[in-house]
Amino acid sequence: MPASPVLSAPEPAAAGRRPALLLLAALFGLSVLFAVGTTTTYDTGDSINHYLYSRYAFRHPANFLESWAKPLFVLLTAGPAQLGFVGIKLFNCAVVAAAAWLAYRVAARLRLPWPWLAVLFTYAAPDYFRIQFSGLTEPLFSLILVAGVWLAFSNRTGWSAAVMSFLPFVRSEGFLLLGVWAVYLALSRQWRPLPLLVLGYLVYSVAGLLVYGDFLWVFTHNAYPYRATQYGHGDITHYLTHLPGVIGLVLFVLFWMGGIRVLSQWLRPRFRPQPDLFRAELLLIYGSVVVYCGAHTLFWWQGIFASFGMVRVLNAMVPLMAIIALNGVQALALLAKSARGQQRVRLGLTAAVVLFLFTGARTAFRWQRDFTKAADVRLADKAGAWFAAAYPGPKPMVVTEHPYLAEALQIDPFDKTQRRNISFLRARQPEGPVPPAGSLIFWDDWFSVIEGGVPLSRLRHNPQYRLRWQGAKASNLTHPDADSCHLAVFERL
Repeated sequence: MPASPVLSAPEPAAAGRRPALLLLAALFGLSVLFAVGTTTTYDTGDSINHYLYSRYAFRHPANFLESWAKPLFVLLTAGPAQLGFVGIKLFNCAVVAAAAWLAYRVAARLRLPWPWLAVLFTYAAPDYFRIQFSGLTEPLFSLILVAGVWLAFSNRTGWSAAVMSFLPFVRSEGFLLLGVWAVYLALSRQWRPLPLLVLGYLVYSVAGLLVYGDFLWVFTHNAYPYRATQYGHGDITHYLTHLPGVIGLVLFVLFWMGGIRVLSQWLRPRFRPQPDLFRAELLLIYGSVVVYCGAHTLFWWQGIFASFGMVRVLNAMVPLMAIIALNGVQALALLAKSARGQQRVRLGLTAAVVLFLFTGARTAFRWQRDFTKAADVRLADKAGAWFAAAYPGPKPMVVTEHPYLAEALQIDPFDKTQRRNISFLRARQPEGPVPPAGSLIFWDDWFSVIEGGVPLSRLRHNPQYRLRWQGAKASNLTHPDADSCHLAVFERL
């Protein structure tokens, strides 16, 4: 099959890559400094839980095929996580750098002026910059997605399909994007790569057959129920109105300008670039963003698949959004009549993107909120210090829902002799075996209530439990809607 014009376009010359490489090196170095020099964990829930699954994967090999933890993510992060939480932060820094570089390569393929801005725009999305310093899956998802786009644009559609086939094992939404790739391959009559879209599923299904004895484990062990009433549902405009918090207000405007530009090209065929180029751009870049964001909008609106309305999931699209925003820059630059005027427009918009980050706006950077330990983590550290002092010898069993307490107490969260969940207190009749006398229940006002379903009154008014320690923080940075965070330790008598 002959290469299509878009896929056979030459790569930019080495001299053209120099600004992108220099910018990438500077921003990657900055990220590493933040990863090593700051104490943020981004959030204190999923970020910590993903790290724990990877950190203890060699001790508990079942973690490598855990549906919620995502098998490919655990496989790639288990090594870095042995360095502690900073290891998984450094891993995500490298992932973001690679994603930014591939966003530049895609922009260069699209012949967008100043394609190196795709690197800057990727890093200038404030929440994407912050999420590097977490144990979350969104950065790796974004890298595999933009890698799939770049491979397709580089006339390596077989490799693109094979790489994309593993995307669902980083985040479940990857199954939806496999549909986007299938449509693209079918419309461009590239039939041979189509079967490769199931490669990842076959590999992990065989692995599940060996471990679980279940070839369909990907579905039968799915961690996301259709309905999870404790997470609720929300407004259909939720993700749209919160997108500026992910990519920043200036990039938000440029993103929509880029969308308008490609929509006008679609409605007016005479303004389109080459047909193959436009089809690949429209389906793989814009189509992926629409399908992914649309699916999350539907899930939260209908309250399905354990959607909690978490805006951070949009970070998975940031490298593609950076390319779209660069298209928006070009749309505005073309309004100027002269080449010099267009340069000024690009310079002005670039400056606006960067300067916005330091305005102190709610959607920009704020040091205390973004790069320090959250209040509940600091409180957990205090509880850990009390625990070490109170039990210098053998440790009692710990019952907790808060993920970070595994770190603070230095316990293996997957060892049932060391740690149990608080769910046995959820109902009047205990769910599962009751922990032995002397066990310590670490109750907190978020995870124990939302995930465990256990209010404080169930422990406080129960004579079988004695209060041993408690603490509170006035401002909870992880949960801005809460006035305080509270942690209490009870001993089972």
